[in-house]
Amino acid sequence: MVVLGPAAALTVDAARYVTKGDTPEFLAVQLLDILAFATLSGAGLLLRKTPAAHKRLMLVGLFYISNAGFARYLNTFAAAPLGDGFWGDMVGTFLGGDLLALGLGAYDLITRRRLYPAYVAGLAWMITLELTARTLLHSPGWKAVSLHLIGH
Repeated sequence: MVVLGPAAALTVDAARYVTKGDTPEFLAVQLLDILAFATLSGAGLLLRKTPAAHKRLMLVGLFYISNAGFARYLNTFAAAPLGDGFWGDMVGTFLGGDLLALGLGAYDLITRRRLYPAYVAGLAWMITLELTARTLLHSPGWKAVSLHLIGH
């Protein structure tokens, strides 16, 4: 995932740029999705001896990487009424994974009456990367960087 994901994103975005003229700003989302998955899952692997932290970080990493699938179907319909602004972008890109992650927190609150620190840290990291991706997506400087990354 960590090796082939970015390679596939760069290859596909380069091909789209050549054939359709689509600029590759969405690389911000693609690359930060991989970063989130790698760091959350990596932290989960490091905390294997603490089962509660391990499970939560692995799940949050899985939920984050599942955004790609949700964004193709469910999120598109949910974002349509919100338009092209900040909330439309956030819902259209991240809603499915965020709902799953919030569901995990709700489960902990209902069954254990508290949130695990690893879950809170993972959720904070997830939100930070989502906001970073959204910011880069609309940054003129990122457009130049993303074009450079695909070799143009």
